[in-house]
Amino acid sequence: MKYAILRTKKLKEWGNICASLEHNFRERMTPNADENRTGLNIHIGGNSTAEVRAEIEKGLPEKYRADCVKCVEYLITASPEWFELADEREIKQYFDSSIEWLKERHGEDNIKCISIHNDEKTPHLVAYVVPLDERGKLNCKKFLGGKKLMSEMQDDFAQRVGRNVLLQRGIKGSKAKHQRVQRFYGELKNNDTPQLTYEDLRPQLLKKGLFQDTYEDDSVVIARVNKRVSEILEHKQAQIHVMSKEIQELKEDVSKAKRDGNLKNFDLERQNQALKRELTETLDNHRINTKGLSTAQLDALNAKIREFRAENEKERIEAQKRSMGRGGLKI
Repeated sequence: MKYAILRTKKLKEWGNICASLEHNFRERMTPNADENRTGLNIHIGGNSTAEVRAEIEKGLPEKYRADCVKCVEYLITASPEWFELADEREIKQYFDSSIEWLKERHGEDNIKCISIHNDEKTPHLVAYVVPLDERGKLNCKKFLGGKKLMSEMQDDFAQRVGRNVLLQRGIKGSKAKHQRVQRFYGELKNNDTPQLTYEDLRPQLLKKGLFQDTYEDDSVVIARVNKRVSEILEHKQAQIHVMSKEIQELKEDVSKAKRDGNLKNFDLERQNQALKRELTETLDNHRINTKGLSTAQLDALNAKIREFRAENEKERIEAQKRSMGRGGLKI
């Protein structure tokens, strides 16, 4: 499963705001960032902590409480596995759609800075927003006030942004962190199913006697076996539930992709794999059957293979050029 990931952080103190901005602009040491790739990061609305802090201050109302939330930091990313498979067009579409979602949610003027970090292992978007309501008052509660609003926000983002690039919403109502959710699914999918062992079936020694040892009653053994069998069944049922949910969601995604015309990449990938298999079979047959061919026939076959490879390489380069010719992000 590949998830759309949306997190928020409320920033009340200027010290916290500036610390976050310094990390964002790599003005402080960032061990998990590759300094050789920092130049690939994109910043919109400001290029330094000082610039963005000034913009946030300008966006605040004339009067506000000292302990209010002055800024909301949004972090938007996706499961690492999605980035490994997605092409540049899909990644750009995801982040562009995320920006549009933020603009509709808060208003363009209240978004003070958007950054896209490409120097860390998983690309992600960070946005700094002044949470003004329609009256021009600081009102973070309107956007992030309580579990219901937070859950509705995740629903809306997954539906309007994530699904367009085949990303799922996280587990609804779960208190688990993202890493714990991933580990839970991994444990369900692996082979660590509880086992019924010989030790479970054998009565355990309770007391060693001089003439006769004392063992557990049969009722105790039966209770232990029943408990173990229940654990095994529960684990298997959980596996079936998770797999069934994934299959259903995959079917829905494929149906939606067909309707939206987004299945083209899947079809091209399948065609590409089929062509590779054909080429492999052709080369294998070529090695096996060359004894029956004349020199002229061998030359003709080799020419066809070279032509086939050249066409594939040309198509690959053209596709790469098209993906590179994309427009820049705009607020």
